[in-house]
Amino acid sequence: MKIKKYFASDMRQALEMARDEHGSDVVILSNRKVLGGVELIAAEDYDEEVYNKSTQSRTLTEQEDNSEQLEQVEPIKVETRTAHDSVSDLWTRESTMDQMRDELKSLRSMLEQQMSGLAWGAIGRQHPLWANLLRQLINLELTPKLARQLVEEIPEDYKFDQAWRTLLALLTYKVPQFHDNILTAGKKVLFFGPSGSGKTTTIAKMATRYALEYGTQNIMLATTDIYRVGAREQLRSYARILGIPIRTINNKEEYLGLFDGAANEKLILVDTAGLSLKDKKHQEQFGLLKSTKEKTMNCLILPATEHYNGLSRLIDTYQAFNPDFCIPTKLDEATSLGGLLSVAIEKSLPIASICDGQRVPDDMHKMKPYELVSRVVSRANQNQIKFDEEHMEQSVGHYEFENGFKH
Repeated sequence: MKIKKYFASDMRQALEMARDEHGSDVVILSNRKVLGGVELIAAEDYDEEVYNKSTQSRTLTEQEDNSEQLEQVEPIKVETRTAHDSVSDLWTRESTMDQMRDELKSLRSMLEQQMSGLAWGAIGRQHPLWANLLRQLINLELTPKLARQLVEEIPEDYKFDQAWRTLLALLTYKVPQFHDNILTAGKKVLFFGPSGSGKTTTIAKMATRYALEYGTQNIMLATTDIYRVGAREQLRSYARILGIPIRTINNKEEYLGLFDGAANEKLILVDTAGLSLKDKKHQEQFGLLKSTKEKTMNCLILPATEHYNGLSRLIDTYQAFNPDFCIPTKLDEATSLGGLLSVAIEKSLPIASICDGQRVPDDMHKMKPYELVSRVVSRANQNQIKFDEEHMEQSVGHYEFENGFKH
């Protein structure tokens, strides 16, 4: 058995040194404050019986100079280390500290639940109309933040029906809308979004709409997705059916070629690969698409089947491409549309069109805010979404708690 002393400026650093050298099985025998910091004594290959006998041996030796030879025990080597000897930057937490953290987290969670309940109860007592309106908005699966902002604009002397109609009008007013015609506003339109979001089908719908209105002479399709054979072949099939050219972009030179010569005079709809930011190929594609200073219009495809948090992360992921507008897809498959509406408003991302089916081009429509809000309400009514008081406490009450009980 070995005993080592560790000197450090604080206990955390001393523990770190002991753990780094001996691992989690090290035994801490004692610790005390000393000049300039703390002293910690730790044991390696700890044997309690040996340690006790050795301690007794040292004590008797100090008291009796001529005592008889004591029982032989395994010698204990004492080494001293200081904080400057440690090379590890990692801190291995003790089990007691882990337990304390778990208990603190549990206490915090209990406190938040209680305070959230109090916050929601206070709204019901002080603002009964707002509380009823908040219930309705949360049932639409709008975020507590957006719901709170909306109800604050409603006079409290309104009757509920009047207040609800006013609230829906305010919600409609807040929906960000892309007013320009995509087919004529830009010459190069890049479409971004995750795999399976509906990029290729949306491009086919848009290309078909253009061909029907303006002919096929001044439109071209292109794809930078050289990773998914299926998506590339699907786009080729649409191009062949429509009788319009298509280019596969494999490198920077081919991409820059879209902005030169006759191609520059055409409307070009560019499909991109849906890749994770952690994927090295994503960075390669990012560099490719940023390799020109020519103006492009950037469209983000948002699958409405995702909930609010997923859509919010998706927008943040593609923020580097500075999307000019978005096109929500799969509205026919979504169980709720409140998250989509919330994220578009909170992220100030204009909506150009909506897609609600696979038919080309019939299932793509110009977005009208009042129609989208109507869909949100209708979908919630169809699904009969009714959240209980516990959910209201966890959502609205927690938001109130986190933001200082605004009343």
